[in-house]
Amino acid sequence: MDPPDHTRLRGLVSRAFTPRMVERLRPRVEAVTAGLIAALPEEGDLVSGFAYPLPVRVICEMLGVPPEDHERFQGWSETAARSLDPMLTAELISESGRSGREFRDYFRDLLELRRRQPGDDLLSALTRVEELTEGELLATCVLLLVAGHETTVNLIANGVLALVRHNLLAYAAERPRQVVEEVLRYDPPVQLTGRVALRDAELGGTPVPAGTAVVALIGAANRDPAVFPDPDHFDPGRSDPGRSDLSRPDPGRSGPGRSDATRSDGAREPGRHLAFGLGIHFCLGATLARMEGEIALSALAAAAPRMELLDPAPPYKPNLVLRGLARLPVRLNRQ
Repeated sequence: MDPPDHTRLRGLVSRAFTPRMVERLRPRVEAVTAGLIAALPEEGDLVSGFAYPLPVRVICEMLGVPPEDHERFQGWSETAARSLDPMLTAELISESGRSGREFRDYFRDLLELRRRQPGDDLLSALTRVEELTEGELLATCVLLLVAGHETTVNLIANGVLALVRHNLLAYAAERPRQVVEEVLRYDPPVQLTGRVALRDAELGGTPVPAGTAVVALIGAANRDPAVFPDPDHFDPGRSDPGRSDLSRPDPGRSGPGRSDATRSDGAREPGRHLAFGLGIHFCLGATLARMEGEIALSALAAAAPRMELLDPAPPYKPNLVLRGLARLPVRLNRQ
């Protein structure tokens, strides 16, 4: 969506995702994380047991979705995530339409309930916004719920996989912020996005006429060797002063291995990846996703620093846009 509608709608919901509002959620996210880790079996699937339920509970509680309805969203959300892919079968298009109608019908009923019985949640607040049409309100609810957990599930699971493979769980317990930034660069939950040129342009010497659809490969940009030295190497030390190249012991490797930039005033700017996009469409929930990722990975690393993969090549979901693991079988080896 373009301004002015984009500006209007984003302004209505962005106040719920400011750093100050997100920080108020930290104790609840920590509590949910601790409870899920305590309930994990010694061997099992980390996606279904941890990476999925954590962000689902958080976004559902923010929105005001009753706990008994949390599991109902899994099928709807999976279909919505698949429908973002650029090439869809007729079957998936039909399934997406049906799932979307069920999703909107659910929120239509829940919003009516929140009008009669308002609470201290985002849905109740949105019902009081007169500027929103019903269509805009329903679309916003679906977007917030799907985007509020599908991507963070991938961030957590992709992060655990990279950390275990590179024997860096101990570092995640100490430096979760740096780890999350490198996971977002190295294996971003969103691999690509689409745009339509509003006017004639030229990109890399290629003419892009107005009206042309363009696919922006976020995953490729995040491994641009002109920006990130040794881009295919997982190195959380890129954004950690003095701690680069943690998982490669060779001291003779050239290049600092950091993805941060040094500004003209000497201050350091953390990860320059594009995992959350750029410009006016920068991810609304970036602060929340980062906090959930940091809490999840640090707590899990502290509880199970000797975790092992039970499948060296765990299966991925078939999605192209929202890339993430279907399952992540692990042995915790708790302390």
